[in-house]
Amino acid sequence: MSRLISLAWLALFLVGCGSQPEISKGVTSQLTQNGIILGHFSKDGKWSVTLDSNAEIHIYDNANQSVIFSVPKDKIKTPVKEVLLSDDKKMLIVAGENLISIWSVPKQKLITNVPFAGVSPLASISALALSHSNQRLLVAMDDGSLNMADLFTKLNNRFMPHTRPIEHLAFDNSGDYFVTGAQDGLVALWQFASPEPLYEHQFSHRVTSLTVSHDGKHLFVSDGLNAQHVLDFESGKQLSELKYMARFKMFRKAKFISDSGLLATSSSKSHLSIWRYESGEELGTWSIHTESEGATVVDMYVPNPDTLVTLNSDGMLETWAVNVLAKK
Repeated sequence: MSRLISLAWLALFLVGCGSQPEISKGVTSQLTQNGIILGHFSKDGKWSVTLDSNAEIHIYDNANQSVIFSVPKDKIKTPVKEVLLSDDKKMLIVAGENLISIWSVPKQKLITNVPFAGVSPLASISALALSHSNQRLLVAMDDGSLNMADLFTKLNNRFMPHTRPIEHLAFDNSGDYFVTGAQDGLVALWQFASPEPLYEHQFSHRVTSLTVSHDGKHLFVSDGLNAQHVLDFESGKQLSELKYMARFKMFRKAKFISDSGLLATSSSKSHLSIWRYESGEELGTWSIHTESEGATVVDMYVPNPDTLVTLNSDGMLETWAVNVLAKK
C-alpha cells in the first residue's frame, strides 16, 4: 500500500513539474570557453567582469563578447579573492589576499595598490563593496573584521562586527548604510564609519546569499539550512519567508526582479527558482543551460521587469522571460 502511495505522489510531482511554463529563451552568448570562478555584471548589464580558471581577469562587452580590458597577468596578485567593477564602469578593483589593486578602465592603467589587514595578523580579504559614488569602499576579512575606507580622504576605520568570515556586503543607494552577512549567521545593518549596528538578525547557520532590491526597500537573506527571509531594509522587520516542499534548499545567489514582485534564486546545483516574494510562493524551478557538470549561476541582471539574465560558471549568458510568471 505504501508503495502505491509513493508512486501516486511521484506521479503528481512529475505532472506538476511538467505544467510549469518554459521561461528560458536560451543561451544568447558565451563570453569564454574557460571556466569562470568569479563573475559580475556591470550595473547597467552591458559588461561583465570575470576571473577565469586560468587566473585571468577580463572585462567583456556582453553584446558582442569582445574583451574591453584585460588585467596584465604579471600584475595579478594570486590568489585573487574578488573582482569588482564600479557602477560607472570606470574603476576595476581586484583583491588579493591582503592587497587591493585599483585600475582605471578607460586608461587601462593601474592607479594604486592599497594594503588592507584584519585584526588577526593572518586574516585575508573575503569580500568587497563599493558605493555608487566610488568614494566608499568596504573590505571584509575572513577573521570577521571589516575595513571602511574613504577613497577620497584616504581614511580607514576597522572594526570587528563578526566572529567568522564576512562573505556578503551590500550598500544602499545612498552609500551611507550597508549590510553585512557572515559565516557566523549574523546579518546586520550599519551606518558607514560607525561600529554600532542599527539592527541585527542571528540565523542558525552561515549566510549563503544576501541581496538588496533595486529601490533599496527590501533585503533578502538565506542561511545554510532552512531560513530564507525577506526583510524591510531600513527597519530589519521580517516581511515574508519563502515556502517550498523540499526539505533542504541552499541558495548561492539571489536577485529581486524590479517592479514585478518576483525574486530569483540559484542553488549550488544548476537550478534557478522564481518566487513571489510577498507571499513566499515558489512559481517554479528550472535547470540552466550548461556545458560542464556542476556549473552554477555566478550573477544575475534585470534589464526590465519582464526579463532576467544569468551568467553561469561556463561563461554562458542566458535570458529568462519572467513576465510569464508575473501573470500567473
